[in-house]
Amino acid sequence: MLEHDLQQWLKSARQESAKGNLPNYIPFLAKADPQAIAIAIQKINGDHLMAGDLELTFPLMSVIKPFLLLYLLETQGSKKVFRLVDSQATSEPFNAIPDGKPKNSMINSGAIALSSLLESSESLQNWLNQRLGTDLKLDLEVLASVRSIADRRNLAIADQLKNLGIIANPIQALAVYEEICCLRGNVQDLAKIGTLLIDTQQSPNIQIVLEIMTQCGMYESSLEFAQNVGVPSKSSISGALLSIIPAQAAIACYSPALDATGNSVSGIFLIRQIKNYVLGLGREET
Repeated sequence: MLEHDLQQWLKSARQESAKGNLPNYIPFLAKADPQAIAIAIQKINGDHLMAGDLELTFPLMSVIKPFLLLYLLETQGSKKVFRLVDSQATSEPFNAIPDGKPKNSMINSGAIALSSLLESSESLQNWLNQRLGTDLKLDLEVLASVRSIADRRNLAIADQLKNLGIIANPIQALAVYEEICCLRGNVQDLAKIGTLLIDTQQSPNIQIVLEIMTQCGMYESSLEFAQNVGVPSKSSISGALLSIIPAQAAIACYSPALDATGNSVSGIFLIRQIKNYVLGLGREET
């Protein structure tokens, strides 16, 4: 029954996408098809369901940030991670230039600070691909598009992090950050890596990541989303959206039309419809 309902929700979600806009400050993302949409649900028992434009691939952009955090917590430990970044919610824009230690790892300053702990993007890319059988690849065209922006806000953020004594090499940190954001995959890949966050019994670090996603994963609308939808989620300006239902499933969506905050309009619509169904609590929300 879910498969039939999912097709109906996708049809409605395509209509919802008309309420959003493509991001115009990254040339490559501005060329996406605003009607494109895909979804993948990966359950903890191995069952999965997919629908929509499944052949589409897209740059992960900010939806990679929870996995950067998880990888570093697992490999370098919480003391080293939280020496560079805090775990507090913030109402500041995701690309705000920090005046101190970055508030959390879901905003650009926090993720750039954490990227300074990696020598290259390949370590995170390989960790995900080898563990999960995904095929994430660095998209050099998207990377060039990101670096073509005249006003590179992230460069100013990296320089400020150095001025604050948080990182030593802003050029290296920013290069790694941009590369991990330009890893490309499809919704099935995103749902697969999302399974790393389903079972909180696997590692205490998973709960840390989920709590930060809940508080900070949806840009300035994180608090509202947590209150109204209530599942740990991370969005991206590419239109990717990942939501985790702990002990149940990972839900990955892609639809590039964004709301004013930078979250996928159709992705949020779909998560609202699916979350209770996956939990077994009811059918489509009104």
